[in-house]
Amino acid sequence: MSYGIWKFIHILLFVYWLGADLGVFILARTARRSDLSSDQRSVLLQVALTIDLTPRVAFILMFPVGLHLASAAGYVRPNLAAFAATWAVSFGWLLLIMFLWKSRHDAATQKRLNSAHVALQVALLVVVSGLGISSLLGYGPFPADWLGLKVLLFGVIFFCAIMIDVEFRPAVPAFARLAQEGSKPEIEAQITRSVNRAIFWVLATYTLVVIVAFLGTVKPL
Repeated sequence: MSYGIWKFIHILLFVYWLGADLGVFILARTARRSDLSSDQRSVLLQVALTIDLTPRVAFILMFPVGLHLASAAGYVRPNLAAFAATWAVSFGWLLLIMFLWKSRHDAATQKRLNSAHVALQVALLVVVSGLGISSLLGYGPFPADWLGLKVLLFGVIFFCAIMIDVEFRPAVPAFARLAQEGSKPEIEAQITRSVNRAIFWVLATYTLVVIVAFLGTVKPL
């Protein structure tokens, strides 16, 4: 495909990543309100978790599409094996996300899949950040300019994504208790604490995404 097509897909992924994630952010913040009924808060959380599939898919596809875009623009010359490996990891990650979604009512399966998901993200954090650092030091595979920095910051986003999942995870059983037992101070405290901690990493992600978008658009370095 041409450079223009890959650029369009890349922009589309960015829009759905940031736009849909903002909806998840607003719903999650609203769900912590103790003046709403437990049913209302449960619905908000379920809607948030459903919408959350969209930014996750966009995030997963961003790197392989970005690699094609960089190749079409002439910034890098990856071989067929690099393209194949990138897409294979992305499709495997997509399958893991789908399994996580389908098993959301199975606590034991969720626990196993969440562990696998965190392990995968840690591996990608190391690999992508390593590629960015290597590029900025002049060893490639990306140019030691805005593109190398963009790859490094994209790797840091993996860390933020891990922290969002880790910090928000305690809120899920808390919401389950809320539905069964009603509002209690300790339950509300756990929900508020977990959501607030996750929000910090969400805002950090938004900041990094904006910087990455700026680097890719303006190319200041």
